[in-house]
Amino acid sequence: MKLNNILSALCLTIATSASAQECVMPISIQLDEDFTNIPAAANNVLFQSLSRIATENGLTTDAPTTPFVLTAHCDVLDKSNLPGPPIQTVYNLGITFYIADTYTQKKFGTAYITLNGVGTGEVKSYINAFRHISNSNRDIKDLIDRGKKNMMNYYDTQYTNIIKEAKRLVSLQNYEEALTMVLSIPVCSRGGEEASAYGLQIYTKYLDRLNLFLLNRAKALWAAGQDKDSAYEVCSLLAQIDPDAACYAEAGKLMNEVKGQVRSDIDFEMREKYHDQIQLEKSRIEAAKAIGVAYGNHQKTTTTNLMWLR
Repeated sequence: MKLNNILSALCLTIATSASAQECVMPISIQLDEDFTNIPAAANNVLFQSLSRIATENGLTTDAPTTPFVLTAHCDVLDKSNLPGPPIQTVYNLGITFYIADTYTQKKFGTAYITLNGVGTGEVKSYINAFRHISNSNRDIKDLIDRGKKNMMNYYDTQYTNIIKEAKRLVSLQNYEEALTMVLSIPVCSRGGEEASAYGLQIYTKYLDRLNLFLLNRAKALWAAGQDKDSAYEVCSLLAQIDPDAACYAEAGKLMNEVKGQVRSDIDFEMREKYHDQIQLEKSRIEAAKAIGVAYGNHQKTTTTNLMWLR
């Protein structure tokens, strides 16, 4: 499949998914241990519960970067023990959920629920309580609905600034970071189509840079030693260069030079082997998004100080 066809398919898929389902807004789940007020060993269960709540209510936690956070704070309302054996600890917990903008430190709202947790020890009690957090709780759903409206307003009013910053990053050849920015803009928002179109442009530039890197590496290998072994390695690199890449013609000339120089039976069988591998990778419509997500996940910290929410 040609690169331009892949990009067209990506555009079509984005547009189709946007019209076929409810608008999905990006959010991160963050748990600052100083803020959550729970044992560290129970953090993961609370994190999974918050992630489940988010995805069940029209939010995505897969966004490469977003200023919005869903978090929670826990208070012990009552504690008692049940006779054993084994003796079991009973906690009555009050949990406050928050959705906020961490850039501006603006709180969009809260939701409060109470839960009981029973377990053989403090941590087990917390964990069993968190497992009973309901995705369909009315107060939590109302909180998320309020949060989504605020998120949409943010992207509707700020998308031009986000794209402007992405263009600055592109001028510095920071393509992965630029992708994280434009792909954070939901397709269903006012600037969604513009952001998607520009994201595809960035993706093309990213591929051109990658293909040029492969070509330059092949040139260096060929210059270092023009024998049969190096010829196979050079051709392996050249075979990965996309036919729509800006440097494809130059890569083809080098391929022919290598074949002519070593007078070997290097042919298109090897090229097709590598080309098929690249085709499988490119056939993933989410390729551009994956680049941005990988970069964003590598860059972002696990937690942010959330004490300002209290």
